[in-house]
Amino acid sequence: MVLALAIFVLLTRGPEPPKPNPPGTFSFAVLGDAPYFEWEDIQFPLVLKALDQNDLSFIIDVGDIFWEPCSDAMYQKTFNRLSNLRHPVIYTPGDNEWTDCWQPGAGEYAPLERLAKIREIFFSNPTRSLGQNPLSLETQSTNEPFHEYVENARWVYEGIVFATVDIVGSKNANEKFDKRTEADNEASRLRTEAAAAWVRETFAKAKALNANAVVLSFHANADIEKPDSDYHHWFEPFLTAVEEETEKFPKPVLLAHGDGHIYTVDQPMVRRTTGQLLENLTRLQVPGSPRVGWVRVFVTQGPETKFSFENHVVPRWKYW
Repeated sequence: MVLALAIFVLLTRGPEPPKPNPPGTFSFAVLGDAPYFEWEDIQFPLVLKALDQNDLSFIIDVGDIFWEPCSDAMYQKTFNRLSNLRHPVIYTPGDNEWTDCWQPGAGEYAPLERLAKIREIFFSNPTRSLGQNPLSLETQSTNEPFHEYVENARWVYEGIVFATVDIVGSKNANEKFDKRTEADNEASRLRTEAAAAWVRETFAKAKALNANAVVLSFHANADIEKPDSDYHHWFEPFLTAVEEETEKFPKPVLLAHGDGHIYTVDQPMVRRTTGQLLENLTRLQVPGSPRVGWVRVFVTQGPETKFSFENHVVPRWKYW
């Protein structure tokens, strides 16, 4: 009888109760790579409810906001979900919502056309975040050579410089497909160069402000834990910019990304020219499908800024 009652309580209880920030800290959320499937889409409102209930300064979505199809209706559905959250939401695209849209199940769209539609829907005002209480943002698009990169955003909060960078999985949008053209190749090259420039400009701002830390958010898992990976060349010169600027910045750096789907917190990056570990850099990879959830990042300020992490995943059997 007692066991049956315990099982009943477990199966019927609602989302985790909201948890206050510890004294002297603030927190923000990072999520991505879900929902992909119908049953995950049913679970995802539990994530949205948890985000709304907790005391978060803002939310960062690192992309892969769905799997397929890459339709305008799917974009609008996700845009509405993020826009209706009470906290500011800063979104950076993943590969699912444009790079991989050439696939039959996704609708056989031209990837660059889909990226243009994402920019139209999600970044109609790139100087404001999404959410019911938006943040003011800087955008790389105000810099004339990079006017199209409305998705690259930056903001300063509590002495920390945050930035989103459009770097995606699927070989950073270099996967081959039947209708791929030289325009696709050139767009990938230019976007990655813009990303590298945005990283360097972000660190320059952090130094000018004497910032306590830098946080960079993007979609791709670029194999940064594997110094000799052949995969790295798809992400150059972005990775070199991250390495060089982190090496010169004497304070904490946090990289938050998705793509790998397995919750990970580690210090994996080395300066490839020297083999030296970048000890001030921490990497957060968020959970993803089949794990529907989010990560809460707590920030403790003091002589040195410290990040700590809580992984929140909806149990696979839970739909209410």
